[in-house]
Order: sequence, then structure tokens, then C-alpha cells
Amino acid sequence: MISSIQGTISNKDKESIEIVINGLGYKIFVTKPLLSEVKIGQTIKLFTRLQVKDDSLNLYGLITKQEMEYFQRLISVSGIGVKSALNILSLVSLEKLQNAIINKEVEALTKISGIGKKTAERIVLELKGFVKKGTLSDSDIKNDALVIDALLGMGYSIQESRKAVQQISSIQNLKAEEKIKKALKFLSSR
Repeated sequence: MISSIQGTISNKDKESIEIVINGLGYKIFVTKPLLSEVKIGQTIKLFTRLQVKDDSLNLYGLITKQEMEYFQRLISVSGIGVKSALNILSLVSLEKLQNAIINKEVEALTKISGIGKKTAERIVLELKGFVKKGTLSDSDIKNDALVIDALLGMGYSIQESRKAVQQISSIQNLKAEEKIKKALKFLSSR
């Protein structure tokens, strides 16, 4: 089992990075936010999960141990594979995921690409014992869902709406109207 890896980034593509250690390159699938932050030539340490299949060995890497714990818990949920778990962690912060699970916010989880109502209900049911109280308020989660709904109503795609909410997710305790304005500002600057 490869539990962590540290080395220099030699290459990256739309879903993975390559880390070179002593002349050996490891392809590691990472979250989209991490992929956009890292640069070729940068030294990085990732906590990893090795997935063994009949025809391949794939490494999945996350920047913190806590993210890796959530990743492993998510893939233990029926219907959630490694790519879905990585997608969930790409599109929502750990705090928002924790709070959605604690507060049984199934609707907030269904806003994540590839997560339907039944899968969201399974995530809440199976992970509620694992998750500890987060720091985001219920209103932050509900406001993010309202922002996505408002953007969809204005004609933006679900992908654009999620990306805008993800970009403003670090701003907490804003009213839904303020978040919508910030999301529109983000979308208009692209």
C-alpha cells in the first residue's frame, strides 16, 4: 500500500499529475482545485490511495489526511466509486460536506454532479456516525443551494453554477442575495 508520496511534479493533464521520485514517475489522480493550484517543477506531498483492478493500478492523491479519510469513507458508500468520490471532493469543501451530512441536507448533496437523491441519502445515512460537527451554519448550505437554483433559473448550466458556488464557497455567513451577486460577478469575469 502506498499511503503517501512526496516528489516533484513533472507533468499534469486535465485529471492527474505526475510526480517523479528518483527517476520514477507516478501518475496520481487529484481533485480539480488541487490540479489548478499546482505547477510543474513544484515539490508536493500527497496522501494516496492505491486502487487495484484487473487491468490497472491507479493512485489517487489528496493534500490532507482529513481529505483522504473522507475519500475512503465516501468510496465505502454503495454506489460511490473513486472517481465519484474525487468529484465530490473537487466540487464541495469538507466543511460543507460535513454539514450537509450532519444536517441531512440531501438536496445540497444532489447539487453535486453525479449524485442523485438516493445516493445522497445513502451518503447521509452511512457517514452520519463518522462526521463530526462542522463549522458552517445551516444557512450557508441552504444559501449555496439557493444560489445554484437561481443561476439555473437565469440560464446558466449546472456546471457553471456549481463552479461559481465553489469559487465563492470560502465566503461564509453571506445572505443568498449577496452570494448570487458574487457568483454572477465571477461568471461575468470569465
